[in-house]
Amino acid sequence: MASSSPSPYRLGSALSVLYLAYRAGTANLAPLTDCDEVYNYWEPLHFVLRGTGMQTWEYAPEHALRTYAYLLPTAGAASILRTVLDYVPSSLVRGLNALLLGTTDAPIPPDLRGGDDGPLLFACLRSFLSASSCLSDLAFLDAIRDVVDPDVALWTAFAGLFAAGNFHSHPAHLPSATIATLWKFSAARQLRGDHRRAIAWGLVAVLAAGWPFCAALFVPTGLIAMWDAGMGDYVDSWGKDRGNKRSSGARWASVGRLLLRTATHALIIQSIVMAIDCRCYGRIVSPTWNIFAYNARSGGDELYGVEPLSYYVKNLLLNFNAVAVLGLASLPVVLLRRIGGRWVPFHRDDVAKFLPLVPMYLWTAAVFPRPHKEERFLFPMYPMLCLGAAVTVKEVLDLAAKALPSWRLGGRKRTMEKRKSRSLWGLALLLPPAAVSVGRSMALSDHYSAPVHVYRELFYLASAKDAARDATASSDEAVYVCTAGEWHRFPSSFFLPPNHRLGFLKSSFGGQLPQPFTPFGSKEASVGARAGRFNDENREEPDRYVDVERCSYVVELVPPGGGGSGAVPEGLRYMKSDSSASSWTRLASRKYLDAESTPFLHRVLYVPLGRDDKVAYGEYNLYGRDS
Repeated sequence: MASSSPSPYRLGSALSVLYLAYRAGTANLAPLTDCDEVYNYWEPLHFVLRGTGMQTWEYAPEHALRTYAYLLPTAGAASILRTVLDYVPSSLVRGLNALLLGTTDAPIPPDLRGGDDGPLLFACLRSFLSASSCLSDLAFLDAIRDVVDPDVALWTAFAGLFAAGNFHSHPAHLPSATIATLWKFSAARQLRGDHRRAIAWGLVAVLAAGWPFCAALFVPTGLIAMWDAGMGDYVDSWGKDRGNKRSSGARWASVGRLLLRTATHALIIQSIVMAIDCRCYGRIVSPTWNIFAYNARSGGDELYGVEPLSYYVKNLLLNFNAVAVLGLASLPVVLLRRIGGRWVPFHRDDVAKFLPLVPMYLWTAAVFPRPHKEERFLFPMYPMLCLGAAVTVKEVLDLAAKALPSWRLGGRKRTMEKRKSRSLWGLALLLPPAAVSVGRSMALSDHYSAPVHVYRELFYLASAKDAARDATASSDEAVYVCTAGEWHRFPSSFFLPPNHRLGFLKSSFGGQLPQPFTPFGSKEASVGARAGRFNDENREEPDRYVDVERCSYVVELVPPGGGGSGAVPEGLRYMKSDSSASSWTRLASRKYLDAESTPFLHRVLYVPLGRDDKVAYGEYNLYGRDS
């Protein structure tokens, strides 16, 4: 049931402003949970902006699996932010820095311009990504409120607001997170019957985000658009005769126009994407096709790990707990209620209610059986889980109201008192999972944020050291910040000052590591200019490693006790074996959860009671060579 009162989800309302501020303000509390996000998206973005960064094999010209078109919107936002930060007074820049990233033990160099502050720019970009996702949330919720039911919109918003999955997916610079955003824009238009824009959002997601597998999410969008084009003025959705019968030829012509318009839009989008990639790769290439062909090849993605089905089950329960269960149960609950009610025919309201849920099951069928599993592959499902949970709550409360009229959950007379009672009952059902999700989000932030803070202090310490260096000294030689087994927690080159480079020390990891971009980027000329080669089989390339003697800084995770009772961390072993005459000093340190020594409950949730005795932390340390 739609509502005629002003929508609280419309952009410009008090609620929308508060929600945008909340998402943008909390974006940087979420840790970076996936090294693929850093090396495949933040590093190429840094190269586009500043000409340096680490290159993965997917961006090598001989493979060309990643599209640069995906990076350009964020690059455009970064350019605007850099310009704005350069003109903002330094006092305000420092205040913004503290607001987004918290305080730091390393003083910010007074002559550091806002646009040159890499960690601050990185934080602003994560807030921008989170705010963009928030805009799609508001459009989605507004459509649910107007088309489906105000209470369903309220419960969807409540479930999504506190979900731990949304906490770290909203600021993620990943195609799967972007596709979730684009799907919400598409679903909002679909609910309002605007099939043209719904399909357009889907085409952008499939062709421009570099992840064509998401096409499965938009199959229902295309099918319902074709149905309405051919049968929309003949029958209502799912069979109610409208009495306005067109000829068969007219209906087929309407479908043909829809398909032609869709093909034209697809051709335009694909042409723009290929033009961008042609400029960046130096030749005509389609990374969208290349990545599809690579993953369709037998065993392609399995080189990067294989997980059982329980991996996704655990992730859904950790990130959404009961909301995931309610969400996945939504469509069966809707169908069972109709069957239990002697099959009440579906009307347009029913279609609007369950159609946005169908992609969730298509995505589950497509992704869950794949041997290679990543948490980020679930991101497109997250908004559907929240909507599904709200639909299940509505069905349960409607059934309870019918069975127990004394509960006064509803009835024929929808007074404000009864409506508020129904809304509150729904919120009460979703409150326990929300509380658990808040505990999960707090645990993620407390346990795993150390790398960002340590590298942030490195940026300011190294920047101050460079500023104090004799102006006549050479600044062309690269300064290496090295890491061994902690390579996968590097937060990106936004945390390295100019002329500082990431260096890899040989570790127990036996796969292929990135190497620095050459000035030629992904063009053919880079093949002869780069130091090493790339392969698409995840084979280790020994040319990636540097000697510890070339390192000016080392980052290492030290377990409780300094590694004295077990294996000494690889970075510490390298520093001890350093043949140079210089010594090493610890410059910064932050706590990082030691999972092996922490009980399960305190590992996955932030439980205030008993934390001091139960939670064990290691030290995420930055070491500097004494000059």
